[in-house]
Amino acid sequence: MEEKIIKNIVIKTLKEFTDNNNIETEEIIENQRLMGRGGIFDSLGLVHFLVDLEEVLEEKYDREFNLSSEVAMSRTTSPFLNPIELTKFILELDEK
Repeated sequence: MEEKIIKNIVIKTLKEFTDNNNIETEEIIENQRLMGRGGIFDSLGLVHFLVDLEEVLEEKYDREFNLSSEVAMSRTTSPFLNPIELTKFILELDEK
């Protein structure tokens, strides 16, 4: 897995998800906050987005991804902060 490809998948899926769910947001960029103050999602919206992203990744790479695992929730820096952190987390999962 290449970082650039994963980051593009994350951002593309994020754009499609916000469009399909009528979520108003400015142009989505790699450091766009996903949750919290100024973020795109509340916790439920994030879960739905992660499910969509898992499906896209599973289809492309023919393997399972669990982005909302206990590992993700217990990290000091949330992998759901922005697309950059989410990309890093996906790459870490690929190494395991």
